[in-house]
Amino acid sequence: MKTLQLLLELLGALGVFLVGMKMMSEGLQKVAGSQLKRMVGAVTGNRFSGVLTGLAVTCAVQSSSATTVMVVSFVTAGLLSLTQAIGVIMGANIGTTMTGWLVALLGFKVKITAFALPAIGFGFGMTFLRGARRKQIGETLIGFGLLFLGLSLLKSSVPDVDGEQMAWVARFANGSFVSTLVFVGIGSILTVLLQSSSATMTLTLTLAALGILPYELAAAMVLGENIGTTATANLAAIGGPAAAVRAARAHFIFNMVGAAWAVALMGVFLLPVVDQVLPGSPSVDFTALQDDPDALGTARTIVTTHLAAFHTLFNVLNTAMMLPLVGHLERLVTRWVPDRAERTESKYLVPALVETPELLLVQVSKEIERMTEIAAGMFADVQHILDNPKESLGSMVEDILEREDLLDKLEIEVSGYLTRVARAATSAVAARKIVELASNSHKLERIGDHCAVLVRIAVRLREKDTHLSDLERARVSRMGAAVTESLENLKRYLASGGAAQHAEELEDRIDALRRELRAQEIDRLRQGDGEQVRTSLALLDVFTEMEGIGDRAVSIVRRTEVTSQL
Repeated sequence: MKTLQLLLELLGALGVFLVGMKMMSEGLQKVAGSQLKRMVGAVTGNRFSGVLTGLAVTCAVQSSSATTVMVVSFVTAGLLSLTQAIGVIMGANIGTTMTGWLVALLGFKVKITAFALPAIGFGFGMTFLRGARRKQIGETLIGFGLLFLGLSLLKSSVPDVDGEQMAWVARFANGSFVSTLVFVGIGSILTVLLQSSSATMTLTLTLAALGILPYELAAAMVLGENIGTTATANLAAIGGPAAAVRAARAHFIFNMVGAAWAVALMGVFLLPVVDQVLPGSPSVDFTALQDDPDALGTARTIVTTHLAAFHTLFNVLNTAMMLPLVGHLERLVTRWVPDRAERTESKYLVPALVETPELLLVQVSKEIERMTEIAAGMFADVQHILDNPKESLGSMVEDILEREDLLDKLEIEVSGYLTRVARAATSAVAARKIVELASNSHKLERIGDHCAVLVRIAVRLREKDTHLSDLERARVSRMGAAVTESLENLKRYLASGGAAQHAEELEDRIDALRRELRAQEIDRLRQGDGEQVRTSLALLDVFTEMEGIGDRAVSIVRRTEVTSQL
């Protein structure tokens, strides 16, 4: 019964810690959302910049899992190449060691509740203040307080060491290679279960500081935690494109190779280096210090700082060793995860584990760009059909109608994704962007509808054995060329920005052209026979549908420009 109670208390303490870690990480991501996007977006082909970015982002959000999932999301959105992503992942591994240092330097030296409870209280008060940023900072403070409160509960839920416990551990702490592998496996499994290497690292430091876990076995668990943390990114990549899966696999290989050489050299190189650099011996008989609180506190600080230093040294050395091999690692994961057929629906809306609105909106924006490419391709095929009346329609009509159906489905997916983002959005900027993207996806779906109508007009003319004359096709081509230019301008604007003035000029030109061509067809209607009436009516519909496409393309540019200026 006592064992069950201890187990439940330990699980509860871990739960408080994990809730605190999650709240703090998400709060930091919200506070620094736009800055994080700029930091990750600024990564260049230089692999060192990727490492520094991964380090900075992970230090900012205090979660390597969050950083690696961001990387998977950005690779999915095409904002990072695989080479860039690997560099960021390497930097994230170094950045995550900051949590160990934070716990080692604060968690066992000061009375945790002295700042944990005030942080929770002050943060809770800030959530009632006006302004999204104040609320976000309040959530971060609550998370910070809960994190250290969970650490305090962890320390109190683990019983004091006694001879029987140390005898049980001694059977494993025999310095054998097998015992090291066992605790590497334990660290990996715990991290996969908890979905947080920071939580497992904190648990490891706590057990080591309390004398339950010997120093060498705690170091082995730390290596296992580096393997287990790769599970998060691999889960996030499920269902994503090949590039995202490759980034997650690269993370796994990087950490697995690092753990392999570190296990082999841990006792003869890594631990001795740490012990030489830092003062004090981490191999302590805690049972002999139970009656000396000062000596016990010093011993705990020595053990935890040595483990934090071991964690940092391992990740820095592993990055230094693997950084020159990024090209080989990229080729390896490319062979491991071959290209596959593109999915028929959303390409960039991969459900991420990171709930930062600014980062999620990047994925939606890339999907909007993809919808624009699809719509522009549909219109190009429509023009081909109208300009080649004697050519067999064949599968082109069916293909256009399939893409129109795809745009319908993508609008539904984008709307659902934006609804999810809206639940997490707290800033006015994010809210305006959500409205803009929802409006743009609907307009692109309507452009697809216009293309479908144009195809059906062409099919109807064919069925009635009515063919456009050279003059009529020339008029359609004039209108089509102006609309195509409007769509191309939209593609350029969404990809790289620019001035919206050109879009307004295009809209004026399209409107004037439609009025001119419409007037010509109405004159022909007045004096035409039955065959001519049928053709002119069809052409009037064609010009109306084309103008609708041009208007919506311009409207998307105008709406996006207005949002960016607010």
